[in-house]
Parts: sequence; structure tokens; C-alpha cells
Amino acid sequence: MRDPELVSSAQRAASELERAWSQWRHARGLIEEVTESVAGYVAHSIDHPWGRPRVVLGLDADEARALAALLGKESAVR
Repeated sequence: MRDPELVSSAQRAASELERAWSQWRHARGLIEEVTESVAGYVAHSIDHPWGRPRVVLGLDADEARALAALLGKESAVR
């Protein structure tokens, strides 16, 4: 049985990630008229069936590289 608190947490995290990604794209002029959702909540992972609920990203290759570069810059600052 899924823990409702963990499910709610994963759903909120997906919404927060979606909002942050949209703001980042907008700040760089990358917003198109129709934008697809990039974050989705799933109940569990195939790799971790008994683990916590997961948030899955659905980015195209260019956006994935941009996110990797952004995260790489962030970790280099620390």
C-alpha cells in the first residue's frame, strides 16, 4: 500500500520542478506557444519497487543537456 504522504510529496515535487523548469526556460526566451509537461509523478520505480514514489522527467535531448549543464554548474559552485 502506498503511503499517502509520500505520494503527495512526490506530486508536489513534480509540480515544483515543472514550475522551476518553465521559469528557467522563460528567462532564456525558450518558451514556445505549446509547452509539454516535463515532470510526471509515478507511484514507484522498476529499479526500486519498494522505495519512495518517483518524479520522472521527460525532456528532449537538448533540454536534458541544458539541465545537466545547469546542475553541473550548481555542483561546481559548492
